[in-house]
Amino acid sequence: MNMLSKGRGWMITALGVVVVVLLAIIGSKKLKDKEQESHFLADVVGVHHLGPDYRIGNFYINKGIGDSVGEGGGGGSRRCCVSLPNKFNPKLKADVRWEVWRAVREVGSILPTTNRVEGIYQAVVPVEQYTDVGDFYVHFFPNGRVRIVISKYSSSGNLHPIRLDDSLAAQQSTSGHKIAAMFSEVEVEEFQRQADEDRKLYGDWK
Repeated sequence: MNMLSKGRGWMITALGVVVVVLLAIIGSKKLKDKEQESHFLADVVGVHHLGPDYRIGNFYINKGIGDSVGEGGGGGSRRCCVSLPNKFNPKLKADVRWEVWRAVREVGSILPTTNRVEGIYQAVVPVEQYTDVGDFYVHFFPNGRVRIVISKYSSSGNLHPIRLDDSLAAQQSTSGHKIAAMFSEVEVEEFQRQADEDRKLYGDWK
């Protein structure tokens, strides 16, 4: 498995999903010299098309970097970052995991009384073709479906690859499957092991 070395970031490669647990220096936007020539860093932005009563409680790209998406549909919040090749490769994929919440309101109430988990999903999602650098947009659709596009244009703009009012946008999406928990016990144990290794290398950064 190829991994980013001392740069401590996230990379998506044509060989499949590459995971690097980033526990320190998460805000760094530096790429190694050789990688600067062939890759660019893209902020991760989540957008959902589920309707006003839904939100994405949490989502993760390659088991790590991610965010949440509010009831408004998102598109404004961003997290650093994934490394992508300057030249698009049709084999690019990412592991996406997300949690769908539905707001439950009492009659006449604006604020939700509670939030109900509708499902936790996982999908290996192809990165759609891009010709220019941009941000890494993850679009979530009803029934556990998702798309990834790279764009320098905001999700609310007319030049974004997926229009918010496009009723057919979900037709090109990847279908995810429900999972019992966001991460398995084995994965959590691996995260802890890597965290322990990072503390040995970098100290207790907290």
